[in-house]
Formats: sequence, C-alpha cells, structure tokens
Amino acid sequence: MSAANDFSNDARRLKDQAAASTDRVATDAQEELAKLRAQVERLMQERVTPALAGAADQVQDYATRAREAVEDRADALSDTVRERPLVAIGVAALGGYLIGRLMGGNTYVYPRDRH
Repeated sequence: MSAANDFSNDARRLKDQAAASTDRVATDAQEELAKLRAQVERLMQERVTPALAGAADQVQDYATRAREAVEDRADALSDTVRERPLVAIGVAALGGYLIGRLMGGNTYVYPRDRH
C-alpha cells in the first residue's frame, strides 16, 4: 500500500502546486491589469484631455467668428435696406416670384373648369 500512499501524496502535491500556480497567475494578471489601467489613465490625462480641450477651444473660436460674420452681414443688409428701400422691395418681390415658379407656380386656388 506504500505505492498507493505515494501516489496519493504525489497527487496532493501536484494539486497544491497547481493551486499555487493558479494563484500566482491570477495575482500577476491583476497586477498587470492595474499597471495597464494606471498607464491608460496617465495617457488620458497627459494627451487626450488637453487635445479635447484644444479642440473645444478651436470650435468655440470658429463659432464666435461665424456668429460675428453673420451679425456683420445682417448689419450690412440692414444698412442697404435703409439706404435703398425700393430696391429691397423689388428684390424681395422678384425672389418670391422665382421661388413660387420653382415650386410649381401653375397651381390655382379655383379650378379652371367649373361645370
């Protein structure tokens, strides 16, 4: 029975070694994951966050410039209408006529045939 006891002891020892190896691998994996997380967080703080802030500033600048350009154009148009009101009315009437023709100007309120 000594062989059976030796086999049993060897199996127990292998089981304990396998459990210890599994614990070491799990611990190593957790440590590596923690290191990777720390690296990702550092990269986010060092590179991504400033890049996003820079992009946000640039978008804000474009929006400000666009708003100022629209305001300048509106002021210029308003000045032109004040200086030449009849021309502005004529242009508006012509624009309305053209848009009406483009949108199907052959529509009538009343049908042609009244039977």
